[in-house]
Amino acid sequence: MPTLTIAGLGPGHIDQLPLGTFRQMKEHPCIWLRTQQHPMVKDLAAEEIEFESFDDLYDRLDSFEAVYETIAETLLKMAEEKDVFYGVPGHPNVAEESVRLLVEKAESNGAVQLEILPAMSFLDVMFPLLSNDPVAGFQLLDGLRLEQTPPDTNMDVIITQVYDQMIASQVKISLMNHYHDEQLITVIQRAGILEKQEVHLIPLYELDHLKDLDELTSIYIARVDRFSKIHYNMNHLLDILERLRGVDGCPWDKEQTHESLRPYLVEESQEVLDAIDGGNDEELCEELGDLLLQVVFHSQIAKERNAFVMSDVINGIAQKIIYRHPHVFGDEKADSIEDVKKIWDHRKAEEKKG
Repeated sequence: MPTLTIAGLGPGHIDQLPLGTFRQMKEHPCIWLRTQQHPMVKDLAAEEIEFESFDDLYDRLDSFEAVYETIAETLLKMAEEKDVFYGVPGHPNVAEESVRLLVEKAESNGAVQLEILPAMSFLDVMFPLLSNDPVAGFQLLDGLRLEQTPPDTNMDVIITQVYDQMIASQVKISLMNHYHDEQLITVIQRAGILEKQEVHLIPLYELDHLKDLDELTSIYIARVDRFSKIHYNMNHLLDILERLRGVDGCPWDKEQTHESLRPYLVEESQEVLDAIDGGNDEELCEELGDLLLQVVFHSQIAKERNAFVMSDVINGIAQKIIYRHPHVFGDEKADSIEDVKKIWDHRKAEEKKG
């Protein structure tokens, strides 16, 4: 069976290329690189290693998704007839979409054998430049997909694919939905290539002011104190309630019970109804927040009693909604509201039996 060898080329310096990978490249008759936009390519050429690349696809196709899909299909087709060597920047399994697609397609194809040769990733040369220890946890994000996968400000965040000013501008705008404009960020360029490596500590609003961004540019943002954020999510709200009920919290909040909060639950529910009747979206948003506070408050009290936690509340309602909507999340059909009601009532009855 032909072999498709997938190898990482490391962060960019030939001294960081694994010896075994270098030896294979010196002897392999069919080498393809995802891109020649990598500092080591000139060193490979100097070693008289012959290769071709897929750089033309980036100009011809409309999206990165189309590029990576085409690369995967092309390589697998070639590898059905002969051994092929495919080189990618960094580590093949770190932020490398074309490799993920190749592995996925090769498993269903069955006609090609894969061999993956690891290498240093850009993370290996970035962390020595940072003050944090990755064991504390971090989030690795694609700068081109921040809208689909937003940053978690509770964690250290590393963002890749910030390769020009246009992308940097888009990344900046996305990040400003989660961080203050003056949030300090670390921009690391060409990490591990000592003669060209640069590290900039700048406020977020200056990100797209940098002039020499390229394919080897990444951003690091340290985690933000949980009570000093520009935007908060459900986890932050849970932290706030826990703090209010804690030893150094608010005397009034610490004294509340399920029973003492009953009048507020009724009051906030009525105010939501009044906001709906008034047709004021801003008021409705605020009142829904007040009502949500009551749900979180009761969950925090229950947590202290070892009864249940907020995640149990969320998990329970999510499971219930999915179970009662098999026409959306399953194979059942519902062509009318009457059909939906029948399904709902049947599922509800089944739940009660259980």
